[in-house]
Amino acid sequence: MQVLPLTGSHDRQGFDCGRQELNDWLRQVARQHQDKGLSKTFVAVRDDAPEHICGYYALTLAEMENRHLPETWRKKLPRRIPGVRLGRLAVDQRYQGKGLGELLLVDALTRARRIYTEADGIGLFVDAIDERAADYYRRFGFQAAPDNPLLLFLPARGTE
Repeated sequence: MQVLPLTGSHDRQGFDCGRQELNDWLRQVARQHQDKGLSKTFVAVRDDAPEHICGYYALTLAEMENRHLPETWRKKLPRRIPGVRLGRLAVDQRYQGKGLGELLLVDALTRARRIYTEADGIGLFVDAIDERAADYYRRFGFQAAPDNPLLLFLPARGTE
């Protein structure tokens, strides 16, 4: 399995994660946003079928208000803070329950760390689609925003 940037050679129409809004975003919005420089989508593909999308995620740069952070962070930072936002993450139904979501999340975190190294940023924000997805991210250490349980945050480093 490889994780690569989305291109025109990937079959977006064949992807089905079971959530219509995530399928539609990949099919209708991902390439447009990428072409306009709004976000970058990465797809997991098998070596033997490189056009078939097994899963995907999208990253974008973000500026958030510190009110979305836990109190320990909020009091130490300015009102607006830079970060990376994981806007979407989905796995095709045929690959769910096999660890691909975790592979995609680790890949997203690795890319975010590269951004922090070059340009800095406070951490990774994610917009969970529902409470079940939020629970998934919390298992990896993400913390919910005080005012929105579906907006989660994972710090790039400690609160020193």
